[in-house]
Amino acid sequence: MRTFITSCAVFIGLTTAPVSAHPHVWVTGEASFQFEETKLTRVGMKWQFDAFFSQVLGADFDTNGDGSFDATETQAMKDQVFTSLKDYGYFTHLRTEASDVEHQFDGVEGFSLGISAGELIFTFDLVLAEPIDPVTDTVGLSLYDPTVYVDLLLDGDKPVTITGADGLNCAIEYRQGNEVPNNQSYFFVPQEAWLNCIDNS
Repeated sequence: MRTFITSCAVFIGLTTAPVSAHPHVWVTGEASFQFEETKLTRVGMKWQFDAFFSQVLGADFDTNGDGSFDATETQAMKDQVFTSLKDYGYFTHLRTEASDVEHQFDGVEGFSLGISAGELIFTFDLVLAEPIDPVTDTVGLSLYDPTVYVDLLLDGDKPVTITGADGLNCAIEYRQGNEVPNNQSYFFVPQEAWLNCIDNS
């Protein structure tokens, strides 16, 4: 079975850059805080990969070479590549302002696979193990790979959105996070998107 990191290693092997150079894969992400009954229950994700890494995966999984992914090809990508991201927490870090303990995800729903302008797109929802009340505690989201093999950046016109927060007045505040050490003996500073909500009822 090919894992996500194995796919990264294949990508590295196709470049002339030394293995110690970081990162090797670039992802432009969009996220969505999703609510049920005023509680945060999941985080929606859209990841768009760089063109070269997209070609690496596309060469393996677009088996009929038609430039798109049918149901069988999508399932193969999910089983052989995407599922392994669970071991890395899907590079998604969610915590509240009152605690540095990260909230865990109980599963993934709605995985789909697409391509735009030659770039591969993963779309999926991360389901929280326990709902979070963002009225009582501000919630922070960041995307990063501590090894920096993968560079993830929240970007676009609306890098983070809010859905289903009926009865709440919510806003997103973007911050620079705390320094994170990696295995190359230096630090990097991840982006953070903080969810602030007020109950209007």
